[in-house]
Amino acid sequence: MVSEEDLAREVQALLERKLAAEVESVDADLLEAGFLNSLTLVELLWQLEEHFGFRVVVEELDIENLRSVRSIARLVAGLKRACAAV
Repeated sequence: MVSEEDLAREVQALLERKLAAEVESVDADLLEAGFLNSLTLVELLWQLEEHFGFRVVVEELDIENLRSVRSIARLVAGLKRACAAV
């Protein structure tokens, strides 16, 4: 099983590669720092789905899950667990 720290590094690399967002800390607030807006949020969700192989149900999504690299890693871990349990 992949650790949350490994997932955080993977998410951080994905942000850098696909969204050109160089986030210095996994705890930095992505919304406050201006990394995420409505367009980049949609792109981020699409990239997460493509990279990790799951679907995000937008209606069930809490914006707090996307506030930092660490919170995105927790979201990914939870979605991966849910997919594995099916």
